[in-house]
Amino acid sequence: MKYGRILSAALALSTFGALAQAQTTLVIGIQSDPTGFDPEAVLNNTSGFVMSTVYDSLVKYKRGTVEVEPGLAQSWKISPDGKTYTFTLRKGVTFQDGTPFNAQTFVKSLDRLFKKNDPAYIYNTGPVESYIDFTYGPMDSYQATGPYTVQFKLKKPFAPFLTSLAMVWNGVVSPTAAAKFGKDFRNNPVGTGPFIFKEWVRGDHITLAANPNYWGGKPKVDRLIFKVIPDPQAAVLALKRGEVQLLADVSNQTIPAIRADPNLRLLTQPGLTISGVSLPFNVKPFSDVRVRQALNYAIDKDALNRTLYQGLAKTLTSPLPQAQWGFDPNLKGYPYDPQKAKQLLAAAGYPNGFSAELLAYNTARGYNPAGPQLAIAIQGYLKQIGVNVNVKQMEFGSFLSTVRSGKYGGMALTGWSGDNGDPDNFLYELFASANIPVGNTSGYKNPKVDALLQQAQFSTDRNQRVKLYQQAQRQIMQDAPWIFVNSTLQVRAARKEVQGFTLNPTQMFLDMQDVSLTK
Repeated sequence: MKYGRILSAALALSTFGALAQAQTTLVIGIQSDPTGFDPEAVLNNTSGFVMSTVYDSLVKYKRGTVEVEPGLAQSWKISPDGKTYTFTLRKGVTFQDGTPFNAQTFVKSLDRLFKKNDPAYIYNTGPVESYIDFTYGPMDSYQATGPYTVQFKLKKPFAPFLTSLAMVWNGVVSPTAAAKFGKDFRNNPVGTGPFIFKEWVRGDHITLAANPNYWGGKPKVDRLIFKVIPDPQAAVLALKRGEVQLLADVSNQTIPAIRADPNLRLLTQPGLTISGVSLPFNVKPFSDVRVRQALNYAIDKDALNRTLYQGLAKTLTSPLPQAQWGFDPNLKGYPYDPQKAKQLLAAAGYPNGFSAELLAYNTARGYNPAGPQLAIAIQGYLKQIGVNVNVKQMEFGSFLSTVRSGKYGGMALTGWSGDNGDPDNFLYELFASANIPVGNTSGYKNPKVDALLQQAQFSTDRNQRVKLYQQAQRQIMQDAPWIFVNSTLQVRAARKEVQGFTLNPTQMFLDMQDVSLTK
């Protein structure tokens, strides 16, 4: 049956392979379906992959880095007190629906985020999972100060503000399209980016066409297709056959086959990623810190990295990955010690262990290319200390809805890919109580950590911020709201004819206008 499913998937993909050769189409394989394409309402990497080709932001990340350079704003000035940002916008840019991009239309795109009487007010369009509060929380006002100048005034200095504006989640949307489509805008995205949205066949593919008027230059391929291929073996078979040219989600079990094929390349980059298991902070028995620490000691992360992750991961000793500035190298994490785990459980009143559910997504993720296999491995380790785990797998969209509902009381796979290169994007997003339950899915709450993270946000002195973040890291590790597993390399696979593609630490598909296919 397994072979039959792979063969069927391969036959279905043959149409895309022929299309790619006939119309200079680049096909990218993804393992799960997006959940929508409104950057201020939809928050998951798979949706972000597509949105990063449709939208631009005021500033952008330099190729292959998270350093900021001009985007839709060609320049900017920051006041000496760090509270006023003035952007000069790029002239001659139009949205993909023909709406001109200028200060007036940019401000109008912001109005839908903050003005309840705006006809396109985003909170009237459906569930919103966003970085609106994260990015603009300290903002006091915004206004157009000229035809092509926009000014933000902040209540306090906010160190991550500029780098956050570059995130795909702050992509600039056409205010005309947002008003026209209303609740359906998230299914009909319109930005200023290199590719124009054309079609979304749910569960199958998303088709985009080159934007001939893109301010950054006409894309080198005519079409871009994101093809949903849940089965990792079928995805690699499609890559080998040339039916797709890039894989966004690479399962670890397929890496040997990719490395062995002379027509394929394995692309890697130090990852701004962390992966683990979220522990429900206020639900017994997990509400006891000794239980949470015991579960951390029970997992042999180094062994997992060597085997399950093919040597392409590093054990987490901090809630920050080693590639992130601010990482505390002095932390030792939780080394494998099952005897200590049993002692802690006994001290907490569970000498015979307990039973619990572990919710898992059913596909590989950029921060966890092992996908649900990680949950199965953890199930085995926890059984050795008397904790009986029932692993329940869900489709990724349903998984997100469940763990972000604030109502789920079990353990769950969790992970994060850095969005803006700032430690705040990990520590505040995942462990500040203000982000329960969407980012902080464990429900972790520690007033000391909240205070440290807020102080770090409002400081413009990097050395001071590092000190604050190191204090926060130590406290978070001690509190153990996750089983901290590992930080993976970013891994993607491509056919050798793909030229000009560059990995970005955010995992998004940036600068895709420069990607071409050689014959």
